[in-house]
Amino acid sequence: MNDYKTISFWMRRGRYAPGPRLEQDRSSDVVVVGGGFTGLWSAIHLKEADPTMDVVMLEQNVIGYGASGRNAGFALTTLERNLSQLLRRVGPEKTRAQHLALVETLREIEAFVRQEKIDADLTRTGLLTVSNGPEQDIRIEQDIRAAEELDLPGFRYLDGAECRELLHSKRLRCGHWEDHALMVDPAALVWGLKAAAQRRGVKIFEYTPVDEIRTVKKTRVEARTPYGTVYADRALLATNAYAHAIRALRPHIFTIYAYMIVTEPLTDEQWAKVGWERRMGAGDRRIMRQFHRPTPDGRILWGGRDAPFSPHGPDPRFDRDPRIFGRLEETFRWTFPQLEDVRIDHGWAGPVCGTVNCMPTLGWLKGERILYALGYAGHGVAPSELAGRMVRDLMLDRKTEITELPMVTHRPGMLPPEPLRRFILNKAQRLLQKADDTGGAGQGPNTRLALKVLQ
Repeated sequence: MNDYKTISFWMRRGRYAPGPRLEQDRSSDVVVVGGGFTGLWSAIHLKEADPTMDVVMLEQNVIGYGASGRNAGFALTTLERNLSQLLRRVGPEKTRAQHLALVETLREIEAFVRQEKIDADLTRTGLLTVSNGPEQDIRIEQDIRAAEELDLPGFRYLDGAECRELLHSKRLRCGHWEDHALMVDPAALVWGLKAAAQRRGVKIFEYTPVDEIRTVKKTRVEARTPYGTVYADRALLATNAYAHAIRALRPHIFTIYAYMIVTEPLTDEQWAKVGWERRMGAGDRRIMRQFHRPTPDGRILWGGRDAPFSPHGPDPRFDRDPRIFGRLEETFRWTFPQLEDVRIDHGWAGPVCGTVNCMPTLGWLKGERILYALGYAGHGVAPSELAGRMVRDLMLDRKTEITELPMVTHRPGMLPPEPLRRFILNKAQRLLQKADDTGGAGQGPNTRLALKVLQ
């Protein structure tokens, strides 16, 4: 029952008392399946829109057990793989609207955390994105051109010297800065959202896996668990990568694992060697990106690089891989050789739900009884709050500005069935990792094809 404390740095750092499981059949207006950011924000927004609505949440483990408690704690405007990619896919008008909606989302998250007095170490730090190779220089320039074309506030280009002033590494060639970024303790945030939802009357049951969810005679939904069934007018599937279990959704999503390591706490002298006075989030522009940030207790979190494909959805066998942890440490030492005396404390991994176009998606399953919201591709901390407001509007049959955004209107493509699906995704991952390792991204037809598959 306490295994959740071992799954990430964040989950073991905080204090948490799991709630009860479902013990009997019950009825509700809405049943939410999945106790992460998407489910909790959705439940909160539904109750704020209609306090009389009865909302029940079912979580198979503890709140935050999936990606919400295992991510790096970056709340960003990122959607798709990058801004220029989104621009090419949906055009300037929709890209600008989607980006500005996420800028507003960051303000909404800040305001809510203050209002509810959630102690989640939330700070507005900005985001430094850097290049450490010629191919990455091109991607930095593409991002800046896209921001300029869309006339987006808060972006600016940085040359190598400006990057190295912020982060002392001779590997940094150029980069860009974005003002709109938050750093947060994700486990503390998701547990704070649970308390906020309960204060609004949401009934939350943990250790309650849903074995089956179905529509009955097009008039109601049944969510069946080993301990009872919830009968509801409508349902929300907010399980992200765990939606692999839903046959109708499986062709549109895939699961990869994101890996992270954390150092021991650095001394003041060690921090002085790397600068980082602004304590901002940072990342590079590899295809398989790396991301890094200081933690509230003075460590460095370092993640990304390899992201193995899990063919059967979330799989605990992917939670630990010493080889991948070793490759992360390799790039940490390569970036900061001056920290050779800093020890790596431990590492973990979490399931990431991706779509073919790397964009989150919301929609209805066979009618308008079961709604899904998923596919954040590792960037769900901020978009999940926006998704929660979209869920509210869709559940209440409202047509609003946010329900016209690409997250709702742009449907992901389909992947082929097994075994071809596994072959394609594994092959694409290997090609892209090799391209990053050799600095030769985009140099051959196989790599370009792999980029199309995963982008």
